Amino acid sequence: MLNKNSLAFGASIGALLPLAFYLLFQEVFLVERNNEMVPYFDQPTSLVLALAVNILPFSRLMKNANYEQTGKGILLSTFLYAAVYVFLKFFKEA
Repeated sequence: MLNKNSLAFGASIGALLPLAFYLLFQEVFLVERNNEMVPYFDQPTSLVLALAVNILPFSRLMKNANYEQTGKGILLSTFLYAAVYVFLKFFKEA
């Protein structure tokens, strides 16, 4: 079992939490436009909001000195997701 104060545990939290919220933003928050149900948020907004969700557990864990490695894992995952987003957004078209 993963140690609750480990980089791997934090990285897994930081990777899974944004995925869950992205699916939530795309599949649950729907509005009707032109007689069709579409997501309330467009895709880039959903991606950024899903990444921003990582702020909550990160700030909570970094305040507690016993879970510093877990917080660092969440931060690592967030930076990796952000780097992939920037690459796909700005360098994919070039």
